[in-house]
Amino acid sequence: MNSPATFLEEHGEKFFLGVYFVIMVAVAGPLFLTLGEAWIASDVFRPLILSLDPLLSISLEQFSAAVFGIYLGLLLLMTIDPKKRVQGALLWIGTGSALIGLLSIGLFIPNIDFTANVAWLGAGLVGGAVVGGGKQLMEVRTTSALEFRRSASILFYLISAIIVVGLVEFHVNFPQFIDPSGGTVEIIAPEPTVSVAWSGLTTNALMAGVFVVTLRRFVTYDSSENFFVLGPPGSGKSLFLVGKYFAALDDAVDRKSDTPLNPSGDLMELVGRLDAATKSAGWELDSTGATDIEDLQFRFVNGRVFPKNIELSSLDYAGEYLEELPGALMSPESEIDNSTVQLLSERVRAANTLILVIDVERYHNNEPLGIEPYFDILDTADNKDVLLVATKSDILAQQFEDEQALDPHQYFDDFRQYVNDTLVENNQAVRTLVQDTSGSEIHPVYYETTVNDAGERVPMRDRNGNVMTVGFEELLEKLG
Repeated sequence: MNSPATFLEEHGEKFFLGVYFVIMVAVAGPLFLTLGEAWIASDVFRPLILSLDPLLSISLEQFSAAVFGIYLGLLLLMTIDPKKRVQGALLWIGTGSALIGLLSIGLFIPNIDFTANVAWLGAGLVGGAVVGGGKQLMEVRTTSALEFRRSASILFYLISAIIVVGLVEFHVNFPQFIDPSGGTVEIIAPEPTVSVAWSGLTTNALMAGVFVVTLRRFVTYDSSENFFVLGPPGSGKSLFLVGKYFAALDDAVDRKSDTPLNPSGDLMELVGRLDAATKSAGWELDSTGATDIEDLQFRFVNGRVFPKNIELSSLDYAGEYLEELPGALMSPESEIDNSTVQLLSERVRAANTLILVIDVERYHNNEPLGIEPYFDILDTADNKDVLLVATKSDILAQQFEDEQALDPHQYFDDFRQYVNDTLVENNQAVRTLVQDTSGSEIHPVYYETTVNDAGERVPMRDRNGNVMTVGFEELLEKLG
């Protein structure tokens, strides 16, 4: 049986979606029923709104239709937003639950002739869409993700304000100071008496708090996360980034996402060389020049229910710079002489998570893994999450298939465990690295390969000449 942590890692989005759904349905009805009763007994807010009729000739029906239209416009934008589509759908359900609660005490829908006030409803709908969407509504193509953040924020503050004002009106009895009846607005000298109705205050405050916190989770856009890949020269960093790009591109196509990946030019050059090769070609990748630095990066959206912007990047370079990185991380940028090391240190500081590469080919050939600098980097780079990735794991995939008689792709979880056991049990540096990263799991990735006549491992390709990868899609889920 999977542990709770594993279950949440694999099904966390669906689980929390279910929790939020239950909260929205369970809380919205009784909460807005209470707010409806607060409206009926209102001492302040209702008289102020009723005063709009004699002062500005705006009736209560017209005002209610306009505000409801604004709400619908904001909610419509949230539903259009790919990153908030599911949350928007749940808010529609919560809205329906709230309207049913108000309907049960004869409020809102029974009191508004929407046919007669369709112009006010439409004006509010357009106004909410314009205010919440702004110039993004007019943009056909953009290099940034389609997000209506402002509409979500306004929607949150609008609903929160209604809840707070309603609860105050429900539990606090204010003296009347304005009388809009009789076609005029009369100011009344208020009596200096305020009383509090304590009955049900705790329950209502708890429902309101749960609803507002859940609503905040709905409208908040998860901040972007930055992943930076570190590894010794020749450890497969470039091919790892290319493989991750392929996986992210496939995922974007599957979900019909219109969020651009924004790959760097250097990354697309690698993709082009690898992708344009013939079916019988090798890697078709040249080694990085002694003075060249290739900036490999792209962005993608991870998660389907609660999407998050992810940036994945690395620097490909010739030469040993990892050993100099710990010292650079502890030094001011002005004191770092080497421009490559300075750029490396900047990227490491900016990253939320470091992806540390373990070269399985080096392990298989009994060569030094070159991961010793990782320990000093982790000591100097504070507050960083860590992911361990085993590149070129096709070598261990062949061993796994020979020993277990299982397809490593089809039985990937078993293969991942096999890779972890093999590397940890047979290499003390890897064992220590896993221990120092709180028992981090090593994630194997590889291109399916075959051995050519020269004894070199070259990528297997499908009939269209495309390389075939394993483990990258599974790792894609880990990056959220």
